[in-house]
Amino acid sequence: VTGTWMGSTTVPCTYVPSEGFTQQTLSWSLERDSSTSTIFRRDDSGDHILLSKFRGRVSVRKHSPGEASLLIQDLEMPDSGRYTCKVIWRSTDNSLITREVTTTVKVVKEVNPPCSSWELPSSLHQ
Repeated sequence: VTGTWMGSTTVPCTYVPSEGFTQQTLSWSLERDSSTSTIFRRDDSGDHILLSKFRGRVSVRKHSPGEASLLIQDLEMPDSGRYTCKVIWRSTDNSLITREVTTTVKVVKEVNPPCSSWELPSSLHQ
């Protein structure tokens, strides 16, 4: 996923809700420079943003089963990294099931397209 600096991007994470499974926790973590930190966690007590630099900038849609994508706003260059979405369900027999998916996010500064007036039209290339 590529996001533009100061813009917003959605890091995808979707699953098919299954009968008899209840979502226990949903967490998003960011791996950068070989260290991993949890950004966001949703559990019975609500939504928690655990990294202060992401407060007010990240959110996960509520009340949409199967949709756990992370929306990041006001992207900053250090937001680049590997984001892991981890969902834990509890099944009817109380066993826990964990699924995770990792997406690499690259934040880029939008550059104006280079001036190409000096290039020959493609019809002239021999």
